[in-house]
Amino acid sequence: MNVQPKIKVLVVDDHPVVRTGLGAIVSSQRDLELVGEAATAAEAIALFEAHSPDISLVDLSLPDRSGVEVIATLRAKSPVAKFVVLTANLGSSDISKALQAGAHAYLFKDATSDELLTTIRTVSRGGRYLSPAVGNRLDRTAGHPDLTARELEVLRCLVRGLSNAQVAKKLAVTEETVKTHVGNILGKLGVASRSKAVALSLKSGLVQLEDM
Repeated sequence: MNVQPKIKVLVVDDHPVVRTGLGAIVSSQRDLELVGEAATAAEAIALFEAHSPDISLVDLSLPDRSGVEVIATLRAKSPVAKFVVLTANLGSSDISKALQAGAHAYLFKDATSDELLTTIRTVSRGGRYLSPAVGNRLDRTAGHPDLTARELEVLRCLVRGLSNAQVAKKLAVTEETVKTHVGNILGKLGVASRSKAVALSLKSGLVQLEDM
């Protein structure tokens, strides 16, 4: 009888309790093998090079480098490596950056152990997975893909009721630059005023109050 090799898993998270918990979940499965636990990007890269894991579970918030950078770096070292993001970061920009860097799945940290294990096995077979909450986030912003990251920052400031001067101070730019961004935002959203831009962004979910 042919014995299938175990799926080698690396856990990357800077919180000891989370890291230990994920390691315990992985170790409890007969078809999975925990090959290492990393608390920093540097540790993750070293363990990845030493053990060549099939799947790396990566948090986006690490003390020395972002998880997105880690994924991009490791993908460059091994194009066949697979990555599952497991994070508390809810922003749609974080999701998009992680997927663009090479993540094969994106889960929030409130995922169940069953969902996590199913995701690991799905990704190991060449599949991809986005939790329903992640899919909803991406759907909300899909209608306005041409807003730049800076324009989204300005739009969030408008939702908070900040004046051009306050936005300029917060983002460390000139008021003229803010006016230009506001004009671009109005044009891209197809509205004639700041108040309508705010109303549309909240109604469509492009900006959410919990993101503020």
